[in-house]
Amino acid sequence: MSMPEVLSFQSVSLYRGNKVILKDTSLDLPLSGIILLSGENGAGKSTILRACLGLTSLQKGNILFAGNNPKDSRKSVGYMPQSLNDDALMIPAINHVASGIDGTKWGFPINFKSKRKKAEHFLHMTNSLGFAKRPLGFLSGGERQRVGLALALTGEPKWLILDEPFSGLDHKSQDEIVLLLLKLVKKLSLSILMTSHETRSLDGIVDHVVELEKGQLHVRI
Repeated sequence: MSMPEVLSFQSVSLYRGNKVILKDTSLDLPLSGIILLSGENGAGKSTILRACLGLTSLQKGNILFAGNNPKDSRKSVGYMPQSLNDDALMIPAINHVASGIDGTKWGFPINFKSKRKKAEHFLHMTNSLGFAKRPLGFLSGGERQRVGLALALTGEPKWLILDEPFSGLDHKSQDEIVLLLLKLVKKLSLSILMTSHETRSLDGIVDHVVELEKGQLHVRI
């Protein structure tokens, strides 16, 4: 049986301004199932996710996705940030998803017509095809998160990185997103690294919990 691929932190130091997020941290984390990055509010969990994507520079050390640096791994990773930019709120959902297909990652589409079918496919996978033509700003929180997941899937990634995917959602919407994530993990053989303060819906489905505490990462499960 082959060993699981790992997300490797190698003597990593990471700051946000003058705040120390990670200090000389080393950890190998199996990239399998659903992984929860936990920690206090403001501890820097979102900054760590951005560093895993190569969107935030490290002060020291390396982060490797299955042996590759974040920029080289970007095609294998789908990302859903915690919130949308205000200028995206009037974009129809299908245009938003099309922006991730065959072009600049997380940018705008080059030729929308050629991407419509693919965008519809990913919207269907996340149960969001029914509101494909509605602007993002007119969607409920749960609907918007499903569209965000569709966008994250456009590169057909091996791994998803989700920043607070349950933020602002009621319990019903949280449960619906959890069921969708479980379906995607099973159907697409995905692994998910996420942050969340809303752990009620995650009981029993998380495979690994990594806690950020005092500049160090500790595996709790």
